[in-house]
Amino acid sequence: MAHIEKVLIWSGWLRLSHAAVGGATLALLATGWLIEHAPTLTQEAGDYHYLAAGVLVFGLGLRMFLMFWGGRVERLDQLMPDDKEWGAVAETGRFYLSMGKAPLPRWYAHNPLWKPLYLLLYLLLLVLVLSGWLRADHSLVLGIYLPDVHAVFAVAVGWWTLLHLIAVVLHDYRGGATDVSAMINGYRHFTIERDAHAGAPKVETAVHIKDIRP
Repeated sequence: MAHIEKVLIWSGWLRLSHAAVGGATLALLATGWLIEHAPTLTQEAGDYHYLAAGVLVFGLGLRMFLMFWGGRVERLDQLMPDDKEWGAVAETGRFYLSMGKAPLPRWYAHNPLWKPLYLLLYLLLLVLVLSGWLRADHSLVLGIYLPDVHAVFAVAVGWWTLLHLIAVVLHDYRGGATDVSAMINGYRHFTIERDAHAGAPKVETAVHIKDIRP
């Protein structure tokens, strides 16, 4: 006998931050490409680029606030795998390498494999914000040509974003996860199986929810 447990994981503030950072990043990548490759649209694309940059700064600022003063799963210490999550990290890697044929492990909040990658993304975005802000008045800082830095980090963020989108779709399509809906409504679903005779709870996934709850 299976029981679906619906648990609120992501607060409205976290979801707002995710939407702001994600939407702004896509807009910045698109307008940045137009600035470089569509001369007739440079001025208009530049206006939207700076508007999206403002949204990104808001989203990053909110996410950093939550890292220190947010809910338990939103804190900075939750963005590194703990000792009991390394098995899930390896299993997630096998899921990706098999293109969804291997089973996808379950976790409580953040995907253990992606935790340090989220921190990397925030670092890349901070460099983009600073280099974009400074390059307007100082293209050369400490011998570093900021437009080149901005372009290189933008490409890195573009690849990171593509891989993230592929992973999310793969999770929901082949892994039976609910990552997309969870980031919209805040809830994740955990399947609990109960022994019809003994009545003892048994989890369909690798670990019980109480064992993966931080």
